[in-house]
Amino acid sequence: MTSPAPEVRCDPTPEPALHDFAALDAAYVSPTYLRTPLREFLLTTDRGLYWLRTPAGIGKTLFVRGIIARRPGRDPAVLEGIDSTISSDIRAIGIHLHGPMTPHALVAALKEAVTAEFGVAPVEASGVEPTQAGVLALLGAARDQLTTTGAKRLLVAIDGLEQIGDESALAVLPSAAALPPGVVLLLTSRPAENWPQGLFEKAAAQVGGGVARDIGYEDTVYTDTLRGYFKNQIRPLMRSRAIAHLTHLLETKAAFERGGRDNRLTNDPVLRDALKDDWKKLTNKHPRYSGIQLPVVPLAELLDQFDQLWLDLIDRSDRRFDHLAAIIRALADGSLQVEEVAGLPKGAGLGSHLGTLSARPAA
Repeated sequence: MTSPAPEVRCDPTPEPALHDFAALDAAYVSPTYLRTPLREFLLTTDRGLYWLRTPAGIGKTLFVRGIIARRPGRDPAVLEGIDSTISSDIRAIGIHLHGPMTPHALVAALKEAVTAEFGVAPVEASGVEPTQAGVLALLGAARDQLTTTGAKRLLVAIDGLEQIGDESALAVLPSAAALPPGVVLLLTSRPAENWPQGLFEKAAAQVGGGVARDIGYEDTVYTDTLRGYFKNQIRPLMRSRAIAHLTHLLETKAAFERGGRDNRLTNDPVLRDALKDDWKKLTNKHPRYSGIQLPVVPLAELLDQFDQLWLDLIDRSDRRFDHLAAIIRALADGSLQVEEVAGLPKGAGLGSHLGTLSARPAA
C-alpha cells in the first residue's frame, strides 16, 4: 500500500524522547476523547472543516497519527491505517508542522503526502501554485483518486497549525466553504493564548466556518481517558509485583489473611481475574494452598502503592498525555522504578531525564 505520511520538521531541537513517532505508532492507543467527536462530525458532513484546539501534550499528534499513519497489518507486507474506527469511507493524508512554513513548503508537503498515500502524483509539481487556488486544485485532484480505492471522502490533516509562522502561509489554506465536495480538513493547534500575537485571529478569519472544539487539561472526559490508559498500561507491572509478593508468602510459609474483598479489584475485573489465574498457577506449585481463594488483604498495600503512583504520574506529567505515556513506557521497560516517579522533574527536563535513566546499566 502506502508509505507513512511525511513529517515536516522545521524545529531543530525537538524532544526526541517525547516525540518519537515510531514509538507513538507502535504503542498507539486510540484517544476516544478526541476521536468520538470527530466521528460524530463526519457522520453529519460530506465536506467541511474541523479544528481541534488543546494545550500541549493532550494528544493531538497521537490523534492525527491514528488517522494518517500506517503500520504492518496481519500480513506484515501490507501497511494499514492505525485507527480504522475513524470512518470506513475515508482515505486520509496529513502533515505535522514543527516550525515556520513558507507557502511553497506547505503546498509541497501536502503534495508529498498525497503522492505517498496514493502512489502517484495527482498533478505535476509545476501545476501546484503556492496559493489557496493551488491547494484547492491539489485537494480536488487527490479526491478524484478516491474512485480507484473504494473510499468516498478525503480527510486532510494539518497538525500543529500554530507553528505555521506567518500570514502568507496561512493565506493558502482554504475556508470551510471553499473546500471541494468530499474533502474534510482537520486542523489541530494549541489554544489562542499559545499562538504568536495576532496570528490566531488571522487563522480563524482565514479558515472561517466549520466546527471548532476546545479541550483542556481539566476536562473530565480527558482525565477519565488518562486514568483508563494508566490502568491498561500498568496492569502487567501490578501483576508482576503481586505475583512476587504472593510467591514470597507461599515460599516462606508466612501467615496471611485469606480471602477478603477490595473495591479496587471489584471495579477492575480484568486485573482481578488475571490475579485469580496467577494465584491458581502459584497454588499448583504449592499444593498445600490448593483450594484457597485469592488472598486480597495481603495485596492492599500494593493497591495503595499504585493509587499513589497515579497521583504522582498526574503531578509529574503536568496532566500531559505525552509526558504521562513516556513515564509509563519507562516503568514498563524497567528503566524507572515506581518509587522514583514522585521525584521526577517536571516540564521540559522530563524527556532528557528519562533518556538518562534508560542509559543506566541494568541492576
